[in-house]
Amino acid sequence: MLLLLVPLAALGAPTSDPAREFTEAIRPVLVANCGACHTPGKANNRVDFLKAETAKDIEARRGLWRSVAAQLRNRTMPPVASKLTEADRLHIATWVEDRLRQTACAAGDYAGAVSTRRLNRREYHNTVRDLLGVDLAVADIFPADGSGGEGFDTNGETLYIPPMLMERYLQAAQQILDRVIITPPLHKSLAPAAGKVGATGKGRLISPGEELSWTTPVFADGDYVLRVWIERPRDREVQLSVKLDGGAAETLTYPRDPAGGPTARNLNARFARGAHSITVTDGKFPIDFYSVAIEQKQDDPPPDKRALHYRLFGMEPGEAPLNPREAARRLLARFLPTAYRRPVQPKDVDRFLALYDRAAERGDPFEEAVKLALKGVLVSPQFLFRIEERTTAPQIRPLGQYDMASRLSYFLWSTMPDAELIRLAEQGRLQDPKVLAAQVDRMLDDPRSRAFVSTFTGQWLGTWEVGGRLVPAMSEVQQFYTPEVAADLREEPILLFHHILSANRSLIELINANYTFLTERLVKFYELEGKVKGVDGSAFVRVEWPDDRRAGVVGMGSVLAMTSHYREPSPVLRGAWILDTLLGTPVPPPPPDVPPLETAAKNEKGLTMREKLERHRADASCATCHKLMDPIGFGLENFDWMGRWRDKEANGKPVDAAGVLPSGEKFNGPVELRRVLLSHKDDFVRNLTGKVLGYALGRGLQDGDQCTVQRIASALEKDDYRARTLIREVVLSVPFRNTQGGIEPASAPAVISKRKRAPLLGEK
Repeated sequence: MLLLLVPLAALGAPTSDPAREFTEAIRPVLVANCGACHTPGKANNRVDFLKAETAKDIEARRGLWRSVAAQLRNRTMPPVASKLTEADRLHIATWVEDRLRQTACAAGDYAGAVSTRRLNRREYHNTVRDLLGVDLAVADIFPADGSGGEGFDTNGETLYIPPMLMERYLQAAQQILDRVIITPPLHKSLAPAAGKVGATGKGRLISPGEELSWTTPVFADGDYVLRVWIERPRDREVQLSVKLDGGAAETLTYPRDPAGGPTARNLNARFARGAHSITVTDGKFPIDFYSVAIEQKQDDPPPDKRALHYRLFGMEPGEAPLNPREAARRLLARFLPTAYRRPVQPKDVDRFLALYDRAAERGDPFEEAVKLALKGVLVSPQFLFRIEERTTAPQIRPLGQYDMASRLSYFLWSTMPDAELIRLAEQGRLQDPKVLAAQVDRMLDDPRSRAFVSTFTGQWLGTWEVGGRLVPAMSEVQQFYTPEVAADLREEPILLFHHILSANRSLIELINANYTFLTERLVKFYELEGKVKGVDGSAFVRVEWPDDRRAGVVGMGSVLAMTSHYREPSPVLRGAWILDTLLGTPVPPPPPDVPPLETAAKNEKGLTMREKLERHRADASCATCHKLMDPIGFGLENFDWMGRWRDKEANGKPVDAAGVLPSGEKFNGPVELRRVLLSHKDDFVRNLTGKVLGYALGRGLQDGDQCTVQRIASALEKDDYRARTLIREVVLSVPFRNTQGGIEPASAPAVISKRKRAPLLGEK
């Protein structure tokens, strides 16, 4: 971890005995800086972590001590007035975190509790696509999802429903069903009420200035014709005023006709789905009025929509079932288990059949009555949420079969379980390790696994923001950087990970792969014209890098551009990104009383970034972290702010890409930096394992999960770090296959792993 790399002034060198180090070095510093408020037995002390007198006592209250480490790392405690140095603060935080990680397995198995969570935008889109065959652009309707836990939009803590989103779900459900269900064209006649027939018996006799009004439902957006029927005026011309939805009046003129009889004038209207009002008024003479006929102008539905309608109803559009209500019941009984992703009871069907009955009673067409019932399904919690059977007991309990089917499908496909997963759930076989392993391979071979690869890679690396939030002024770089190039840059790391996973190659290739995937646009961006062959047009082609300057994700333009400032690469951002994203060593936020580096650098024009950072590190509160971050970033200084190779700084000086870590490790340039990273591949694998596990579970990892992470990492090491082994071991892990009440695992005697770990990056 980062903070074990820092020389300790106050604590002295760490001992090989954690128990002794806690007693002699860690606890005394905590007592000196925290004891004023947290002395055991103090009346107003509500956080009595100092009751721990030995290292073993920490394991008895793991959650409390995890909070202590977080407070120290984030500088929220102790108060600013404390004399605790940055080096001591960060060393203690990491010592506690490392101790909790090392003793995680001693506490026994841990499954944890997963909160009920709604489908995120991607999952909603894919689920609707597979359920009804509709490709809805949900990004145009729903607000963006937040991310939490391990940094992914699968985290249940951020997937709640604000009131606005519920309104959008109603809107989306209507749009979806309108695209699937073909309602027969509307042909309706609106006549006066029976008690308001005029003396002629032909219709309502309208007195001058009197109105006739109707409110009528319209079931589809489109063009309509209104035919207004009256008795022909025999001796004079008659004019009627027609208002639609209270708008401006349209005048219809009926010329006199001695022959008499019914006659009509037409009015064209554009109606949206919903209720509409029609008002007819005569301002001069009484007339005999018959009716207003509404006719919908509708082209024949396209074949793909007819196919969707048939898929849902089992009959062609316009066909009327002999027993409509029974047909609606059968449709709901067939649809609900698929939408809910589990078996349903007759009472579940009856709930939505009541909506059908309501629409049928008011005279809606059969298709519209079914649509109302299905709309209720699409906004129900059982569809919008992944609701797993919960337990309040601390004991670990196997996850239910249908919950396992959903966990698998939303992990690897971001969509609902397919027929095979449901069949295996029905047979009770989804807790069998051999069955699960086979399903992992089947699902990774399916094109739908691309949803996992693209989402996980983009959110883990942060490259999904390139070309969106992270975009330069186009005018100055448009000769090589365009929105299309940005899209290609986002896709490049996804294709690398997808290839590694599909071919079951080593995960270490994410760091050292000597190949990548390029389009003709990216060849120009990387200035590789004439150096790579076989790349033509916009199709991605696997190519080997022509030299060893670039390898893995660290050498990709998307990563390098994302970790830069405008017009200037940032060793700080790049170093912090490698520590946090690749090695799992989060860097604390800067102290609150230190101005941002960008602000301080405005008055330091003419200096190289290295010189600016040397001045910045003169502040003791900044030096602790910058001494580790900056050298790593210096190793990437040959890449400019867009990720293209350079040999000179903007001021013309030669690029200095040399770095020295606190441990004394030296390197110069990206090739030698990569060798340093590879020497810490176990840290990389452990961090990547935690990220995949957090993504799969949809929650932030807890202290108890560290045992699972270590077990999976050990299995990967034994299998040459094969990518599919990672996915398979995550699926077979205790947290993925089980559930548990949301409490801390029971305490157990501390057991220190006797396996000697490799030194951390920069550590002696």
